[in-house]
Amino acid sequence: MIIYSKKILLFLDEINCVIKEVLAKEIGLKVGRRRFFDRREKASYPINVVIYNNKSMLGYFDPHFYELGFHECLLHTSKKQLHHVIRHELAHYITFIEHGAAIQPHGSEFKAFCASMGWKEEIYKATFCLEGEQNAPAAEESSILRKVQKLMALTNSSNKNEAEQAMIKSQQLLLKYNLESKYTEDDEKVFLKRIMKQKREDAKMRSIAKILETFFVNTVFNKTGAFTYLEILGSSVNVEIATYVADVLECEMDRLWKQAQKQAPLKGRIAKNSFFLGLAKGYCNKIQALKREYQSEMTQALLVIEKKLMDAKSMAYPHLVSIKSGAHVCPKSSALGEKMGRELNIRPAVKKESNEPANLISY
Repeated sequence: MIIYSKKILLFLDEINCVIKEVLAKEIGLKVGRRRFFDRREKASYPINVVIYNNKSMLGYFDPHFYELGFHECLLHTSKKQLHHVIRHELAHYITFIEHGAAIQPHGSEFKAFCASMGWKEEIYKATFCLEGEQNAPAAEESSILRKVQKLMALTNSSNKNEAEQAMIKSQQLLLKYNLESKYTEDDEKVFLKRIMKQKREDAKMRSIAKILETFFVNTVFNKTGAFTYLEILGSSVNVEIATYVADVLECEMDRLWKQAQKQAPLKGRIAKNSFFLGLAKGYCNKIQALKREYQSEMTQALLVIEKKLMDAKSMAYPHLVSIKSGAHVCPKSSALGEKMGRELNIRPAVKKESNEPANLISY
């Protein structure tokens, strides 16, 4: 996952300075504050840098996001090695600009560019694979994940009171973890993960985002090139739980829509979109109502977590622009979706001996 913290922001500033210096003084390109130009100065490209910890190489260039990524471990290496990795990834960036994405990553074009810069083997082979699992969860985080999943399983209970108590306890457990863990410290890491990729943002994606925010993460729609991505931001535990919930919802929301159509004569895009948004509204209202019952215990805690999430969002997206969109609504479809949302419970998949898929959502 992509990582942010105050220390990492300083590291990003350092990397950005090196990138600009290499682009301007070594490659000979015109460089602005956050962009640089090609050799003919006909087009400009972003300087977009992130730090990650879940890949097995020291760096990467992602042409879909025009993104340069550098492994967190480079914080603790020598400046010389860091600068070699930066040059290596910039070589990928420039060869992509000049030759497109169809070339081999370390093919003749890449080698020719490195040779033209006088960059030798120490740069050509600077990005090597790391050994071992780079993103293994800590024992404490694994324990919290297991406990939350067990509680979410109980939300499927036929006993309404037991189901609601399980939902409350899962929320309280997440609150307690977030308040007592390092996530509340001044320089604790926050994590960003891209979990959905579509050609455009739609009602289904917005509905999933609203539901995910009840699991103490922030959501952002990132439109890059021909696609829109749903990104989630928060503590590592919250991001992992939200990722699981998103996978469940993405697979099952269309099935719920088909079941809703059996209950009422609903057709068309407006009705379907209204149903999805109603589903999210009903579920979120249920969670908020359950939280209000324990307001004295949770209000202050929620304020702390919400502030942390907003600070994390500002850290990860310093130039974020909010866009409001209006759409036509089908009241009947929206009401049915809201009703089903209030009855919606998300639970872990149950392993079955047969090949039949487990039912991940009940309502």
